[in-house]
Amino acid sequence: MKIGASYSTVCGEELLSKLVPLYKVENPITCQFWQRGINDTYQVHTSNEIYSLRVYRHKLRSKDEIDYEVSALIYLNTQGANVAFPIEKYGGGYVSEIQAPEGLRYVIMTTHAKGSEPNYDNAETGRLFGESIADLHNLSEGFETKHTRPTLESEYLLDRSLEVIIPFCTTLPAEHKILVDAAANLNRSLTSVLSNDLDIGFCHGDCHGCNVHHYEGSLTHFDFDCCGFGFRVFELATFKWGILGDKNENELWSMFLRGYSSKRKIADDDMALVDTYVVIRQIWWMALIIGNVKDFGYSETSQEFIKYNVNKVERMLASV
Repeated sequence: MKIGASYSTVCGEELLSKLVPLYKVENPITCQFWQRGINDTYQVHTSNEIYSLRVYRHKLRSKDEIDYEVSALIYLNTQGANVAFPIEKYGGGYVSEIQAPEGLRYVIMTTHAKGSEPNYDNAETGRLFGESIADLHNLSEGFETKHTRPTLESEYLLDRSLEVIIPFCTTLPAEHKILVDAAANLNRSLTSVLSNDLDIGFCHGDCHGCNVHHYEGSLTHFDFDCCGFGFRVFELATFKWGILGDKNENELWSMFLRGYSSKRKIADDDMALVDTYVVIRQIWWMALIIGNVKDFGYSETSQEFIKYNVNKVERMLASV
């Protein structure tokens, strides 16, 4: 019998022979499946360069959303930002379409971020990270595009995330109540500050420690799949969320703020909402995992998973 696939691993050899030649890359030698995340990443090797090739999951992003990401990266690169930027195709354009067993999947190729994940045992990394995010925000100020993506604000990050999570809490009344109460408390915190007083603009959207590489004293950011226009405080909170539990988290956070503030002012209203957005980030992350269980596996909706992460939400709320 013939059975279809909901999420396949695309053959690297076929990408190398059929798709990679469409891009302005000289003499590609190998295309290796590198990492499965929200999307699939491949590494394309030439004799002296490495490129990253992303195969988006079926129906995860619209073409318009991907064009937004590509436009942002092109703009940031022209402004001198340290980002992994898109490689153009010989016939023009950046996004390709392939037919996988499950259906249409989009593909882009970017430069490879040289180096490796920074050493977060060294608090100096916090300063470099803060400076690099401030640079992204400064250099993106003139970015405009006709393409659209979800706006990184409370309706998308919090309200829509709860709509994804709550249906999986029907047998967990205590956790259901914690989440509903948390949302009410978070919204009260948000309404205490006027949104037009917050720093708003282009955001990476997922700037934690795994989406940046350190090389020769500077950081290069990649994986802008969650990027969009929104509140910059979510960007700051994402870094803080990413270092929670690190043995030197307080020092890393202090150095991050010092680095960011050295290049871009953080207003009092933004600082007042950082811990609020740390909790929102945790809820958004839960929704990201739970909302993709069809591909990630339904173990991610187990009672243990939900209880553990809702407990984290409850503990984080103590800081708001």
